[in-house]
Amino acid sequence: MCRVFSKDATQAPRVRGRPRSAELRKRILDAGARVVSETGADVGFEAIAQAAGASRTTLYRWWSSPEELLLDALLDSVQSSIAIAPDMPVLMQLRTHLDSAAAILTDPLTWAPLRALAAAALSKDAAHAAFYEHWLAPRRAAARTLIERGISDGTIIPANPDVHIDVLFAPLYHRALFTNGAISDNLVDELLRIIATHQP
Repeated sequence: MCRVFSKDATQAPRVRGRPRSAELRKRILDAGARVVSETGADVGFEAIAQAAGASRTTLYRWWSSPEELLLDALLDSVQSSIAIAPDMPVLMQLRTHLDSAAAILTDPLTWAPLRALAAAALSKDAAHAAFYEHWLAPRRAAARTLIERGISDGTIIPANPDVHIDVLFAPLYHRALFTNGAISDNLVDELLRIIATHQP
């Protein structure tokens, strides 16, 4: 599996509350990712604070909820590139985005926070809004830009770009969330073939 963990300059860190110790913040975020990977999606400030050697007061001051903390942990640890390279072929860039998503969904320290956030988004309006704004929307926007470019240059079959996005990325999330099916290079190849005018 090709794994891409390059800095995404389009995603600036979210800032809340007063200035914080960068070292302590990283320790807390790392602890959050570790705890949720070990104990499951339902994790609270108490467990994270204990694992990080920090006070619950600090966590409550810096994050409004465990979900907000886990979102920061995910965004900080993944740093997956969704940048657009003007001179790189569209299908190659889409493959990079798919490889990055596959890596996130197969690494426990990134998959566990993502799974917890997805679960919270189903039942909590604030968690849903934050998850969509900071995770889903930027990735869908980047993919849409590439797909529209591919339709224009003839490398991608003309269709609704949002449908193409679903075709490419939904199977990865479905396998990770529901079927435990393999997320492999072969799967990525097959998904790209579905939308390409010529076999990549």
